[in-house]
Amino acid sequence: MAKPIQLTSHPMANYPLKVLSQLKKTHKFDKLLNLKNFPSANRIAISNNKLRIACTSDIFDNTTKLVDSCPQADILIIAGNISRYSKWIDIVKFRKCLDDLPIKYKILLPGSSDICFNLENLTNEQTKQCERDNIKKELQLLGLKHVSQYLNNVIYLQDMGVEIAGVKFYGSPWVSTNKTAAFYCSRNNIMNKWNHIPRGIDVLITCQPPLGHGDADYIEEHLGDVDLLGTVACRIGPTFHVFGYSREEFGISFNGYTYFINASMCTRSYNPSNDLIVFDVPMPDNASKISPNINYFTGLM
Repeated sequence: MAKPIQLTSHPMANYPLKVLSQLKKTHKFDKLLNLKNFPSANRIAISNNKLRIACTSDIFDNTTKLVDSCPQADILIIAGNISRYSKWIDIVKFRKCLDDLPIKYKILLPGSSDICFNLENLTNEQTKQCERDNIKKELQLLGLKHVSQYLNNVIYLQDMGVEIAGVKFYGSPWVSTNKTAAFYCSRNNIMNKWNHIPRGIDVLITCQPPLGHGDADYIEEHLGDVDLLGTVACRIGPTFHVFGYSREEFGISFNGYTYFINASMCTRSYNPSNDLIVFDVPMPDNASKISPNINYFTGLM
């Protein structure tokens, strides 16, 4: 069996703005200005040979908004940041929200603020913020070991993939710009995480955006990751890449092959002003929505 293709980190990974200025000469960063012109907008009827996907991220406890604005779809993707504080009461509220949603399959990726999914690697401040001891107590009473087990009505993807009706999804929660993120890895080392993502993915889900697509430039920082863009554009080539994290860049861009979707519900000021983005993914000829095969798979090792 051939060894999987692995990329090395870009030598300028720590200088994203310099890399971006060079890439703009050759790489397409075309933003779709009107989401109503997106190929699979809400007004198009759901097809029997395509999966209708609704996606969002960065909801930050705005569960009422999620329930009220969720369109009809086969699958819902939430690309991280379900809560601001990750307390047990927030987790319970989120589970109730998921129960109220009419969509059968819900895919969840933990985000940078979702520290409840990584309780063993918290700062003292984060431990107090999420009331870690209380979360552990509640889990113990329920006979559970991880918060994702409590959310039993979701497909939880943390460095894992799932195939539904022949369409492959993969989720990676890592970010390289916030050392207090629930899943942090430095720009120098994060390619090791991206190299776990297998090829042949139809929909890639990450918390962090790739460089130049749906990201933003803040003071002395840039939220897009250089090596994530290299991984998506040069190795994986998914048809769709869903993410959030950069909450001022809601929308879709296109590089000629992949649609990059920043699905952030909230703005930087936590205003839930953005609705869910909808798109369709063609299913293989032998796949069925009525009795879809659901198979989990791991990343490359």
